[in-house]
Amino acid sequence: MKINKYNITLTRLKETDIELVRQKRNSDSISANMHFREEITPEMQKNWFNSINNIYNNYFIISEGDRKIGLINGKNIDFKNRTSEGGMFIWDKDFLGTTHAARASIIMSDFNFIINEFEKNYIKILCSNEKAISYNRLLGYRPSNDFRADKEVQWYELTKGDYLKHIPKIRKGIEAQKEENVLSVNDFNFKDDTVEELKKLYEPLPAYLKEKINYCLLRDGQPTLKSE
Repeated sequence: MKINKYNITLTRLKETDIELVRQKRNSDSISANMHFREEITPEMQKNWFNSINNIYNNYFIISEGDRKIGLINGKNIDFKNRTSEGGMFIWDKDFLGTTHAARASIIMSDFNFIINEFEKNYIKILCSNEKAISYNRLLGYRPSNDFRADKEVQWYELTKGDYLKHIPKIRKGIEAQKEENVLSVNDFNFKDDTVEELKKLYEPLPAYLKEKINYCLLRDGQPTLKSE
């Protein structure tokens, strides 16, 4: 799956990129802002990928052109309660302090609330990461009591209603192509997915999501997902 919008691309994480992600995740600059700071081994990374490569987790490489600059995710998806948990990190120092992280977070939030039709998203942030806290509050995140915090991290939650209330002003601030329109299925393609990947990662999804994916597959002349 690829999502192209605001002059950046989100590409669903494949096994070919997990070593790159491991190396970046282990760097001092990234691990310093993470709750888990132990060294991640190749075996740990492979086991982790096998555990998240399913319908309940969406991990995307963030790219500008051919340059891979970071990772963003929506994980621990609960389709019954329409909730997920998010996270992101940018490893390319040339893109720190730019709008790329904001663009990626808006795409992912639109993906959660508009495409997936979720009702709430959770994130956890180190209490010392004031920049991340400030930005996510602008999106509408509020401290959450649904998960247990500790002295290092605070959980935040964002409801669909709060997101839709806060996002128009932020969306207008995006300079890329002056795009202010929300994410739609026309921004998606599945051309880099094999038949086996389509069956594993999308066929078990709820019917309302498979309908949206089948629209893209039919548009691009690919095999469609089987209905229940």
